[in-house]
Amino acid sequence: MKHLVFIECKKALNKRFFIISLSLIFLPLIIILPIMNGSYVFHRAIDVHAQLLTNSPIPLLFPILLVPLYAGSYANEKKDNYLQYVKPRAILSDYVLAKGFVNAVLTFVVVFLMIFIPFLFIQYIDPLIGYIHYETEFLNPVSIGTFEVVAQKSVLLYGIVYSFWVGINGALYMTIAYLLTICLKNKFVALSMPFLWWFVMNFVTAVLRIERFSPVCTVFPFSITAQPRIICLDSFFKVISNSNNDLL
Repeated sequence: MKHLVFIECKKALNKRFFIISLSLIFLPLIIILPIMNGSYVFHRAIDVHAQLLTNSPIPLLFPILLVPLYAGSYANEKKDNYLQYVKPRAILSDYVLAKGFVNAVLTFVVVFLMIFIPFLFIQYIDPLIGYIHYETEFLNPVSIGTFEVVAQKSVLLYGIVYSFWVGINGALYMTIAYLLTICLKNKFVALSMPFLWWFVMNFVTAVLRIERFSPVCTVFPFSITAQPRIICLDSFFKVISNSNNDLL
């Protein structure tokens, strides 16, 4: 099994994969950030990161942007009759499992970096070069969503936790797409289903006026405020912290 995973990693890490990955990671910084800079009023670096993701195509096209990474690999090999050469050399179920594992891991890593590298640049590198303009005279921070509770503890922890959250969702959507390519004969339909679900559910939740439960707000919660359970959890941490201070 380890040998199959190693072989799949070598097959996946090709020039095309790196071009797509680097595009997803750096294009928002190269294209969207210069357009935003000077067009919006920012008070904190965390606001810039949230606005960068909001103004990019990532929230709207999230599942479909990840499909070219590796989700269609099984469908391509099935179409080219490559699986006939695999069966005599390996157990097909192990081969399919290895491809699915590599697909999920690589998608997670790329999506994590897609969120975390812009965060590192905006939060830690830009203050050294002063590229982004901040308004400091009238400081009026606005909540950027449910994950800001984590940012109140540690900004770096916020970047890691939120990047991990988006990475998990990306891996989940691409795992579903990969499984559909195994179950369905039509590659296009199989790879389009996660995006179709993403698009339709965003529309349905908007019509029902429960946008906070939509897929896009679940993964990119910058347009909703902290939910009651998260607020209660934050209050719980504050009580514990105050109790510890009293004991000391």
